[in-house]
Amino acid sequence: MPRKMKAEEKPQSIDDLDALRSYGVSAQMIERLRAVGVTSPKHLLLFNAEELMELLNLSELDTARKVITAARGLLNDEPRPMSARERIEAVSRQRIVKTGVEEFDKLVGGLRFGNSYEFAGEFGAGKTIMSLQVAVTSVAQHQIGVVYIDTEKTIDQYLTTGKLIENLCGRFNVNCGEFLERDLVVYNPATVEELEDFIKLKLANQVISGGVGVVIIDSVTALYRAQFRGRERLAERQQRLHYVLDWIRRLTIKFGVLAIYTNQVMTMPSGYVEIKLPVGGNVLAHTVNSRWLMLRPSKAKPEGVMRALDVPGLAPGTEVKYVIGDDGLH
Repeated sequence: MPRKMKAEEKPQSIDDLDALRSYGVSAQMIERLRAVGVTSPKHLLLFNAEELMELLNLSELDTARKVITAARGLLNDEPRPMSARERIEAVSRQRIVKTGVEEFDKLVGGLRFGNSYEFAGEFGAGKTIMSLQVAVTSVAQHQIGVVYIDTEKTIDQYLTTGKLIENLCGRFNVNCGEFLERDLVVYNPATVEELEDFIKLKLANQVISGGVGVVIIDSVTALYRAQFRGRERLAERQQRLHYVLDWIRRLTIKFGVLAIYTNQVMTMPSGYVEIKLPVGGNVLAHTVNSRWLMLRPSKAKPEGVMRALDVPGLAPGTEVKYVIGDDGLH
C-alpha cells in the first residue's frame, strides 16, 4: 500500500522515479536506478527482475521484483487479456506510415506502428535508401523523431555527400534543416555491448520521453556476425541477437514504436541454382513481423524488386517493383 503523504510534501509526477517512494522504494534505491541510466518508472516496466538485478548488482532477486512491482502499481500497468474484438480495435488505432513506394503502400497499406519490418538484400539494393525514406515520411506524416542505429557507417555517405536526404525532404515537404538538426538522431555502436546498452538505456529513455517513435537498425546482424566468429559461437551469437531484438519488441509493445531492420544476405545452394536468404536464421524469422528481400539484378540500372519472404496476408514470393531515383524509391 502507498504511504500517506504529509501535508507539506508535494505530489510527485508518475514520470518521476521519486514517486516510487510512496510504494516503498527507498531513496537509496532510486539513486542507484538513476546512476545506471534508469530515469522513469515507465523505463522499469521494460525490465524483468533478473535483468534489473544484474543491472543494479543486487544480491537478491526479490528486491528487483519489488521495485518493478512498485512501478507497475504506480502506473496502474497490470497486463490484462482482451477480447479479439478489443484487439482488432486497438490495432486499427495504430498509426501507419505510407512509404512513398506506391505499389508497396497499395499492397500492404504502409508500415504500421507497433510492428517490426525487415528489409534484407545485397549491398546496393536500396535498403538504406528505403530506411531513410521511412525516416523522412514518418516525420512528414506524424511529426515524430527517428533514431537511426548505423552499425556499418552506411548512412555517412548520404549525410556528407550527394543530395538524397535533401531531395527526400523536398519530395515529402519536410524542412531538411530541422530534420537533420532535430528529427533524426544517428548512433554508431562499435561493439555488440555498446549496441545493447544503448537500446536498453538511452534509446528506451528517448522513446519514453515521447520524442522518438521510429527506430532503424542498419544492419541488425552486422556486429553479431563480426564479433561472434566461428560455428562454435553460433549459439551464443543467436542468443545475443535474440536478446537485442526482444528489447526492440518490448518497445513496440509498450510504446508503439515502429522498428525497421535492414539485414545482410547469404547465398544458399538449392539444386542447380543459388538463392539469396537473410542471415540471422530462425531468431529473425520468429521475431520480425514482416520480412522483405530486396533484389537489384544490375547495379547499373535503378530497377529492383521487393519480394515478400514472410508478410502477413501475402503469398511468399509476392513482388513489388521499385525504382531508385535521386529522391528515393518509387
